[in-house]
Amino acid sequence: MPVVSVLWGLGLLAAISLSLLWSGNMSYSLARNGLEMASVNATVEAGVNRAVAGLLEPRSERRWRTDGGTQNFEFSGTSIRISIQDELGKIDLNQAEGSLLAGLLRSAGLDSGSASALADKIVDWRTATPLKHLNGAKEQDYRALGSGYRPRNGPFQSVDELLLVMDMTPALFQRIEPALTVYSGRQFLDPQVAPREVLRALPNMTPDAVESALAARVSQQLMERSASDVMTFLQGRAFTIRTEFEKSNRTFVHEATVRLTQNPNQPYWLLSWGAK
Repeated sequence: MPVVSVLWGLGLLAAISLSLLWSGNMSYSLARNGLEMASVNATVEAGVNRAVAGLLEPRSERRWRTDGGTQNFEFSGTSIRISIQDELGKIDLNQAEGSLLAGLLRSAGLDSGSASALADKIVDWRTATPLKHLNGAKEQDYRALGSGYRPRNGPFQSVDELLLVMDMTPALFQRIEPALTVYSGRQFLDPQVAPREVLRALPNMTPDAVESALAARVSQQLMERSASDVMTFLQGRAFTIRTEFEKSNRTFVHEATVRLTQNPNQPYWLLSWGAK
């Protein structure tokens, strides 16, 4: 009996030791992961702040581009690739006319009839009135389809919400997502800072014309403005800042959308923030 007690005690001590060892390893792993994520977040934040400083650069020749062109910046030994995209160069889901949305859908591969029908459904999603467009869809149509949700009947809250619109597919969404925004607040867009996907959607823009326009884009409106004009010109404008860098043999890609202010103590508001 004493032998059994001793063996039982030794087994219990071994179990406790293993438990403590596992807990210690787990705590170490959590701490290490926490430090790594803190470092990643600090690098992203540094990239975003540097991009905003580049937008507001007093010297016009050193002002950063806002059409998605890449800049390089080093922070704490990490090389960061940064691009800035003016949201005014994209198609606003809440403001664009159906014809422009249809043009985008055609450029993504839909035929004219399908593009017009889906554009009607997109406009109906954001429109408060119960009346629908010719090929649109309102609450009764989603109900008849057996959908568990109904149209918002109000502004899109994010571009991802477009996936809920009737007849929108993930594959199609992936093709048109780079051309869309909910942050410009404008019915029209600025072709000088528009990405390739947007230029393809514009009337009379052939593939060759799109490439020619991109190749000829050697300067922007911002480059020609004085430092005193830039702050006023950019007030209220939204920009998506993309950062990409390597840490611990991993590649991190992050996008933040900011809206600029005229407050030097808080030069921007953060609209969205997330890994890609």
